[in-house]
Amino acid sequence: MKLDKESTVSLYIQLMHVIKEQIHNGTYLEGEQIPTEGELSKMYNISRITIRRAIEELCQQGYLKKIQGKGTFVETPKIYRKLEQDNNISFTEACKLNGCTSSSHVISFQIEKNKGEKTQFLQIGEESFIYHIQRILSADRLPVIFEDIYMEADRFPDFPINHLENGSLTRLLEERYQICRQNKGRSIIEVGIVPEYIAHYLQVDENEPVMLLKNYMYDGDGRPLYLSSEVIVGTRYQISV
Repeated sequence: MKLDKESTVSLYIQLMHVIKEQIHNGTYLEGEQIPTEGELSKMYNISRITIRRAIEELCQQGYLKKIQGKGTFVETPKIYRKLEQDNNISFTEACKLNGCTSSSHVISFQIEKNKGEKTQFLQIGEESFIYHIQRILSADRLPVIFEDIYMEADRFPDFPINHLENGSLTRLLEERYQICRQNKGRSIIEVGIVPEYIAHYLQVDENEPVMLLKNYMYDGDGRPLYLSSEVIVGTRYQISV
């Protein structure tokens, strides 16, 4: 692919787009070395200074990694998600902002007796029932998050769990129940070790360090909506607060 030297878009940005596309389409695979600065300069007929700037930007974004004395290699791009008190975006939104395709796979869907912390947050009686959903969230088909979701069952009758297969929970609640989720919420993040039974789903080794994120989400009226716990592969995801 040639770069357009007449374009108003800087050459280094054009090159960044080209390399990103080559990573996404499998031309360059994870862990594979990309051509050297000299080789890229000849391939695209641009200066090494331009090449170097594009590579540095891609390294900062997590697409590439420089190894001294060896070269530049493809990294697994991380999903960047910012947690703010008044703007807690969803995984689907984070993927869109990072140019990735999100997908989800439901592992289990159960109706359970309400108890413990969930009783206090959801503000329903201990004799009430809740939905317990377990699912895997992926970016470009790579597993990133194992999520447990807890919701009041009576509030969402005939919950169409099949709609969550490759679907968005936020969109489902809006379209089926006319309930909008506030971006404002409360989150608690910790660092831990991936539980053995979850490592398989996330395709990581046992004892892999992970982030543990707990989210307390509310609807547009400020009423508790759902509680979720996420086990996040840190090498594939980055959170800023």
